[in-house]
Amino acid sequence: MKKNTIHLFQSTAFFLLLTLLFTILPPCGTANIHVKAEESGSDTDFVWPSGPSTYADAAIVMEVTTGLTLYEKNIYTAYYPASITKVLTALLALENCSMNEIVTMSDAAEHNVYGSRIGLVSGEQVTLRDAMYGMLLESANEVSYAIGEHVAAKVNHSSGSMEEFAALMNTRVKELGGVNSNFINSNGLHEAEHYTCAYDMALIGRAAIQYSDFRKIAGTRTYTIPPTNKNVARPLANHHRFIRKTLNYDYAVAGKTGGTTEALTTLITFAEKDGLLLVAVVLHVDTALHAYEDTINMLNFAFENYSLYSIRDTELNLELSFPPLFSQTAAFSDTENSLIHIGDNSNVVLPNSANFSDAAKTITYSPVEEFVHGDNIIGQISYQFAGKYIGFADIIYFNPDYPFTRAEFEALWPSYMIPPDIVFKEDNGIFVPINQEKEDPATDEEDPVAETENQSGPHWLPVALGAVAAIVILLAGWYIVRIEIPHRRRKRAYKRKHDARLRSYHDFPDDHITH
Repeated sequence: MKKNTIHLFQSTAFFLLLTLLFTILPPCGTANIHVKAEESGSDTDFVWPSGPSTYADAAIVMEVTTGLTLYEKNIYTAYYPASITKVLTALLALENCSMNEIVTMSDAAEHNVYGSRIGLVSGEQVTLRDAMYGMLLESANEVSYAIGEHVAAKVNHSSGSMEEFAALMNTRVKELGGVNSNFINSNGLHEAEHYTCAYDMALIGRAAIQYSDFRKIAGTRTYTIPPTNKNVARPLANHHRFIRKTLNYDYAVAGKTGGTTEALTTLITFAEKDGLLLVAVVLHVDTALHAYEDTINMLNFAFENYSLYSIRDTELNLELSFPPLFSQTAAFSDTENSLIHIGDNSNVVLPNSANFSDAAKTITYSPVEEFVHGDNIIGQISYQFAGKYIGFADIIYFNPDYPFTRAEFEALWPSYMIPPDIVFKEDNGIFVPINQEKEDPATDEEDPVAETENQSGPHWLPVALGAVAAIVILLAGWYIVRIEIPHRRRKRAYKRKHDARLRSYHDFPDDHITH
């Protein structure tokens, strides 16, 4: 009980310090603050490395962390994707579902598909994880159909249909920056209006490979789906020859195949070497062997001609002049104790013939409505070279104070004893600390009543302090009455008893001798 009392007192003191911090710390502005832009010495006439010729009618290699295109051929021209469509299906499943969810096969999933399948039947149930293995390794069309229905049902709170899932697919591609895609189904079976371009598929692959589950599943050589409510165990093998090891390419980490009469051969491959994680896409290739040959040549070209630079390692000595939010200027540091630092996984990709110092650097700060405990993105450093965007780094302010937001405050209340409604006020749908209320820019006239209130401090602060003081007094009184006084009484009783025993010993010493 004594420890709980001390903890309660410490929580009260922390809240008072937090309130004081809210009073001192000024809010951020409402617009981006462009601090500086450095013009590099790069030559706008710089000649980028030229890649190999390909059998594919469209092809691209994109670096995953920056999105920089390292090789391109007809990357915005529409072609049929065939089964590499399933990479987008996997992405939507990963973004909206848990891998332990149960996928139930519908009649439509069983009967509305043809071609590659693993034999799931209506009413059969598998985990989404096992379904993903069936879709990405064996390219099972009925499994892909079932996954699409499952995701659509969860997102739309409906029974789930392929039309609903196709709408989700097209919305997501546009969010990723896609420019020429229209998806009709989740498996890539041919439909005249089901198409994409190499650039859009690279964006989809770039988003998918950042999920560890996708990388693991699409990079798995063989897998066995355990027995289900309708069937025995099913062994699976990856169709991608680099992953299945029927063709050798040491740097391949994942991939997905595709092919129909109309699409010819399509292929998406992920490869990693020396920190460079690349996604390569080829569309409308005459044969599978040529698709793999193109992929090897494009990836080797990219690995041999481009290098990755870690911005965090390169910009350690970068000095910036920060907005008025901060009272001191701080240099970027690699230590965890730095309040301002560059985010992890911030990279720049450049041709080997260029230097990092040649890149043009632009630093921009963004407003933060409300700081949370931990990392807060307050801006960005972006880099360009010879007219191309080559990477960026987030500028992060680490806020050690906690909690800053109403949600975090409510999670710990009532340990802070003061209700959130006293501390936070809703302003245009955003909860802000009462002593951080925004000024009204529409009026320039001074409000004498508001000025008087500001001079006297927040109106609730005296009440809060009085309440805290009263609680502290009550706790102190409780401690004295319930703990301290009984303790003293026991101590005196023990002393009297001890003295009595000593007197008894001196009066009868022989009674205490053991023979």
